[in-house]
Amino acid sequence: MVQWVYEAAQKVNGVDKILIATDSAEVYNHVVGFGGDAVMTSEKHTTGTDRIGEVARQFEEYDVFINIQGDEPLISPTTIQQMVDFYRNGGHGIVTLYDAIRDESQLFDFNVVKLTVSLSGKILYFSRAAIPAQRDFPFKRWMHNSPYYRHIGMYGFERKILLQICELPQSGLEKSEMLEQLRWLENDFEIYGLEANHQGIGVDTMEDLLKAEDLLRSQNP
Repeated sequence: MVQWVYEAAQKVNGVDKILIATDSAEVYNHVVGFGGDAVMTSEKHTTGTDRIGEVARQFEEYDVFINIQGDEPLISPTTIQQMVDFYRNGGHGIVTLYDAIRDESQLFDFNVVKLTVSLSGKILYFSRAAIPAQRDFPFKRWMHNSPYYRHIGMYGFERKILLQICELPQSGLEKSEMLEQLRWLENDFEIYGLEANHQGIGVDTMEDLLKAEDLLRSQNP
């Protein structure tokens, strides 16, 4: 999966460096083996953002860091390009991606992180629960009455903000939902959301992995 994501990133314009950050010697050796660039990081990091923060401290020459999760093997290069273009066109702070939930089974799956977004494009909240709730309707009617969005686990950071959020202690909301991005919201950092122009599959379970493999085989027979 890591190689698929790496190869997708290679097709994006305006990127100065592509780097796999890992604490796994197996992953490191695999990346080097297929000709990729990798760096070993501490085993003590509790989140992927902390790992990217370690990389940011090493590479002071870069102002923006985009964290592409290794569990999005079907991420489209055009989707990554959206994040790159956000900063190239004057965007700032933290940015992430989302897409529409079209399958009701995802709506009530705690492995699928949902979010709500303001009219100006700022993320209001992330949750494993279905948000917003529909007080006056049964569950089967919820998707007919409101759009729902799935979070795609990619983030873009300005370097200075990345280093700031890596110094924050875990927050109550983060511990409750086990979502690190709630720590940033709870500390008043703004997160901008971009609706992805391509819907991939996040791999959170073995079933997800099998679906991703089937799709990749169909695209590359």
